[in-house]
Amino acid sequence: MTRLFIAACFSICLAGPVSAELARTDYGDWSVRCDEKTYCIAETQGESSNDEAFKLKLERGAKPGSDVFVTLRPTTKLDVGMRARIEIESLEEDNYGYFGKAAKVYTGNEMTFGGEADRDLIEKLRRGVSARVEIDYGGSIGTLIYRVKLSGLTHALLKMDEQQGRIGRLDAVVAWGGVPADRATAIAPAATMPPPAPKEPETAAAPPPPNDVATPVMPSQDASSGPRGLVYTVEELPESVQMMGYRALNCKLAETLPAYGAQYFAEGDVETWIVPCTAADANVPYFMAVHIPFNPSLDEWKEFETPPDFNQPNHALVNNLFYDPDTGQVTGTTYYSANLDCGAFERHEVMAESGDYELVEYLEKSSCDGVFGAPEGWPLSWTIDEMGG
Repeated sequence: MTRLFIAACFSICLAGPVSAELARTDYGDWSVRCDEKTYCIAETQGESSNDEAFKLKLERGAKPGSDVFVTLRPTTKLDVGMRARIEIESLEEDNYGYFGKAAKVYTGNEMTFGGEADRDLIEKLRRGVSARVEIDYGGSIGTLIYRVKLSGLTHALLKMDEQQGRIGRLDAVVAWGGVPADRATAIAPAATMPPPAPKEPETAAAPPPPNDVATPVMPSQDASSGPRGLVYTVEELPESVQMMGYRALNCKLAETLPAYGAQYFAEGDVETWIVPCTAADANVPYFMAVHIPFNPSLDEWKEFETPPDFNQPNHALVNNLFYDPDTGQVTGTTYYSANLDCGAFERHEVMAESGDYELVEYLEKSSCDGVFGAPEGWPLSWTIDEMGG
């Protein structure tokens, strides 16, 4: 199965040698490093069909919405116009091919392809076992094949998101969420990534969870009662709720509805809708809308608070939002790791008089240590009791 990865390489020059780099951090077969301007590079060495040195890199600057660059660095001399192909080999699915032509050859004999954080490519890389890179040199050389391992790539990219402050943001590479790219993340300081496991542990350890581990079901998320429904097409959403998503929140409803579905809860003449805004690897952002069928002019979306010391405005998008129709309570979880073993958990309660929501507690587990449990059991970081009310 193949599709176009990048049609052309952006004609910009990559950053040269940096004056001050953070320490290189190793994760499996990959490593990641960032310079003083938080330009980050995740890289791995490869094995080639002619025994030459080869390096595959994923690079990104720290500015909001910065492009992600996939860089190939062989030893054999590159020329403009040469075609490259990346095939990702997985235990679960057929190979996926990505193509590109070199628009320019950069210092160090590098072929670079740039673009937005490609959700499909990143997900295939993250779930893959290895990648096969083919470069067509033409002439007497022909096509050379380079193989790289993908173990550790997820943690390297999470470290990149952490260093650049993108956890929970729309422009994250892996830790994707609903916070706009040009706004600071509305979560506590980024998690510290766990060190790589030793290659030969002295004692047997439990196998690591799969990358597609299911989101834990929390005690407050018992969805067994109450009038509710689930729709999977945009046309089934009330028009006013559609407009909230499209115009106000810049949601991609045509992508998210078929993938996740939107929930609705009816009580009397009022419908409460829980709608996925954008797709994500771990942190799917949802918005909550109140719809009055007989008078849609009264429709509104709900906003939610962050802890006071975050100095953040209220937000309409909540990662992995869950609504309990019996209590009116809203909870949300932002994961710091693709393995779902750390992150932040927020709980909001509705105020009877106004119908607005107030934050009542905020939990955080910053250590991504492979120890699992419901987010409601994470350490308490903030509670409304601290407000003295």
